[in-house]
Amino acid sequence: MTKGMTAFYLLLTLVGGIAIIVSMIKIQWVDGDDWRARGLKREAGLRTDPARRGVIYSSDGKILATTVTECDLYLDLLDTIVMEKGKPKKNSKGEPIESGIPDSCFNRYIDTVCLLLNEAAPLYSAAYYRELITAERSKAKPNRCFCVLRSKKGNPISIPYSTWLTIKRLPGWGIGVVKQVDGRSVIRQVRAHIYGNMAENTIGFVNSSAAGTYTGLEGAYDSILRGQDGIFNCRRLTKGIWLPDEPRERKEVPQRTDNDRVDTIVVQNKVDGQDIVATIDTRYQDIAESALRKALLQYNGTGGCAILMEVETGYVLACANLELDTASHRYLELRDRNIAVNDVNHPGSTFKSVVLTAMLNDSGIEIDTAMMFRVGEKNYLGGHKDGWVRDDHRVVGKDGKVRDSLNVREIIEQSSNVGMVEIGWKYYRMKKRSDVLRNMMREVFPYDMPNVDVVALPGKTRINDVSSVADFTRLCFGYATQVSPLQIITFYNALAANGRMVKPLFCRATIDDKGRRREVKPIVLNPQAFDPGKAKMLKDMLVGVVNNGGTGKHLKSENYLLAGKTGTAKKSGAYDASFAGFFPADNPKYTCFALIENCHAYGWQAGQVVKSIADCVVAMDKDLDESVSARLQADSTKAEQKPTLEKGNQRGIAQVYSLLGQPYNSADPNSEWVYYRAANDSLPGSYVPYAPAEGKVPNCYGMSAKDAIALLHSMGFKARVSGYGKVASQQPKGGSAAKSGATVVLNLK
Repeated sequence: MTKGMTAFYLLLTLVGGIAIIVSMIKIQWVDGDDWRARGLKREAGLRTDPARRGVIYSSDGKILATTVTECDLYLDLLDTIVMEKGKPKKNSKGEPIESGIPDSCFNRYIDTVCLLLNEAAPLYSAAYYRELITAERSKAKPNRCFCVLRSKKGNPISIPYSTWLTIKRLPGWGIGVVKQVDGRSVIRQVRAHIYGNMAENTIGFVNSSAAGTYTGLEGAYDSILRGQDGIFNCRRLTKGIWLPDEPRERKEVPQRTDNDRVDTIVVQNKVDGQDIVATIDTRYQDIAESALRKALLQYNGTGGCAILMEVETGYVLACANLELDTASHRYLELRDRNIAVNDVNHPGSTFKSVVLTAMLNDSGIEIDTAMMFRVGEKNYLGGHKDGWVRDDHRVVGKDGKVRDSLNVREIIEQSSNVGMVEIGWKYYRMKKRSDVLRNMMREVFPYDMPNVDVVALPGKTRINDVSSVADFTRLCFGYATQVSPLQIITFYNALAANGRMVKPLFCRATIDDKGRRREVKPIVLNPQAFDPGKAKMLKDMLVGVVNNGGTGKHLKSENYLLAGKTGTAKKSGAYDASFAGFFPADNPKYTCFALIENCHAYGWQAGQVVKSIADCVVAMDKDLDESVSARLQADSTKAEQKPTLEKGNQRGIAQVYSLLGQPYNSADPNSEWVYYRAANDSLPGSYVPYAPAEGKVPNCYGMSAKDAIALLHSMGFKARVSGYGKVASQQPKGGSAAKSGATVVLNLK
């Protein structure tokens, strides 16, 4: 090499060295802060630790909603050898590295995978999944990110994290299960409704119209349920592994960098969301949904609701909202429509109780309830077609003749439109006091009820201006006003409580992170919305609707006293049928309402839903069942004679009285089974026939074990006995429907 060439290379080396030094100076002094910030960002920073969202429990201790992990399933179905510089790349054992699932592992475990998918997402069969996956695998260029199942709008199908992890851990399948798609993890946290579609509108959905918000209880108690995410200062150890510093509650933490500069960051502890206890009882909710669904199918309704409320507290124990889903042709709880809260319609005749309550509470008049008022039909506009008011049926007396007049009690019992208008016409329209009636209705009815503790989109409640004759007449029988089912049941609940109006509540308690339960106390909207004496008068009339041959006569029960009012609101080519009532009417504990929208049925048929719910509630409520049995069937009435056997085989009871030398009094000596009826003002105490209904469990309360077992066996039931003495309680309850061969457990004391 010549001296010139050597000098040239030395010069190049010198220039290169100077360039390196200049670059180092630039990096160190000019761009140093920027590069240090980048490194710090990669090696340290803030990380979020998401808080656990609280659980929603039912009042009977079941989990209604909780957070679970679910996954989409994507598979890399391309089976190839990873190549490097034209040769197969090998692992530390010298084996070729494969991309995708090897054939041997794919063929061995494909059936297992498909069975797991069918179990997790049974909408499709295992054979369907096998055909789907193998068809893609057999292509010349199979998809390296093939979608098997993913959740999307309108088709929310995914699999639990446990199933996804099981598939990933199958030999050879781990490399084929895709973890991220378009930079998004296939694993996510979602809210799960443990009982599926049951009470979903009350529990709540993710709000489709506002991101990050919820409907139902989820929305009303979101601030309690969501908690607070933790924010930690972390430093990276290796790729994907971060070590959190010790968190401090909302304090500024000094952080020293390489150039002695001190930064400050805010760190906060994670606080998991609190749990809440809904007022919903899954037993009553299931009963309400089943009864409502049956009625919707039977009467071809488009939707409806059924509500069960506690009289004393206002706790809503069941709230079923079913609507026809055109896609599945099933009645389901659909998003964004809570019928009990949302729907605002003409209530029809269930509103006659409101109108009459307003009239009776008007201090400016005194209604004579014994006065007879015209019924049938009448025109209030001098013959104009819009002036006609007609009753839906003609009232027939015991003599078989059609009656053309009724008193106030009978008008409510027979649900006469004309009768209600006649009362209103006499006391308000003729005296130019129409606005007074409208204002009195606002006083007794919860038109301005505050927002309930479920997020929904309520319709606009209104009451028409009643200056026109047409609006006034229609108001009297429930048409010139629009209200929600929840407002209707709130009024009837107040009627059952003699005027004490409470707010409907859907949350019973909250539970903090230490397990401390905090009760949500009842909220009294008005301690005396109307006069207790007038409320009792209305209650007696509603008892007559069911038990005195009124429009609800088909709903009469032999085991308890049901009171209520039927309602049938006409629509174009259909009706809204409803029934509102309470039970037991002599000491109300529950209020119930049912609505069937756009159906071919009348109010008493909607009342069948209420009757079905009430039957089950009475059978399941131990205290209520025993008191009702004692009061209505005299099953537990003690006789004046000593000793007294309350119920049993008549021949055996008569022998005991004979051995004791005491007189035995029987109303029917030929009856096999009898119970003791206490003496009253006109009749002495005596044993009267007891004839249990076919297909129902007999009430064995007060019987000896021998008699109870014999009675159960004679009716096709089995018996299991515990304890000594007489029957103190039984399961199933007396009067419950049960199949032949069912076992009845008798507890003796």
